Amino acid sequence: MTLSYVMYRIAPPPGVSDCKSFDEKSSMGVYHSPMGDRSKPCSFSQAVKEAIALGLTEEDPISDLNNEYTARCLMVLATELGIDGNLDVLTIQQNSDALVDIGFKNYSDIESSLDEKMSHRVAQAAEAGCVPRHISSIDVVSGEVSSTVVDVPQNHIFATTFPSCECVRFFTERHKTYPLIVQGPSAGADSTASALLAEVLNLMKNKVSSKSGAISKSIASGLNLHL
Repeated sequence: MTLSYVMYRIAPPPGVSDCKSFDEKSSMGVYHSPMGDRSKPCSFSQAVKEAIALGLTEEDPISDLNNEYTARCLMVLATELGIDGNLDVLTIQQNSDALVDIGFKNYSDIESSLDEKMSHRVAQAAEAGCVPRHISSIDVVSGEVSSTVVDVPQNHIFATTFPSCECVRFFTERHKTYPLIVQGPSAGADSTASALLAEVLNLMKNKVSSKSGAISKSIASGLNLHL
């Protein structure tokens, strides 16, 4: 996602080049670094420009910076986890720590101030051996859903997760000491297309005739699929 990319770019963890060299060698050349020559930190505004160029966000990234897009993703996950209640996108945004206030319209108006703010934040975190990262949380027991920018240790998995990738940790009754971790890309045409196709196949799996393998007429007649 956008903020995963941006936060990594403004404060990459130490040893990025060493990790790149190791992965290239251990994979016998198959590994391709997602960073290229972008392993050195840059300004917040430069990171946003790169994210726009890579198609990770819109030309005006306000909906990413005010947590609207994140809140929508969290709504989907919360629903899958059985949390319904009175949750909505605005409530999640209001309970979160956003880089831009809700209702603000134009990113260009605050670009320079965000550069200064995040430069100070990165330097302050570095003094404590940390890097800032955008972290969301869903508590199934309490039903609380939120998102915030947190300073995490430089060697923490949240710090070392590659840009535009997600790192999801599940703390459960079984996984108390060592959380279950799912990590990988969550943005870009390939990831989006595969996710949409998987959802379509999931919706259709019980709508196929066991005899002929044909999709039932009630579904086929209303299906218009473009990938």
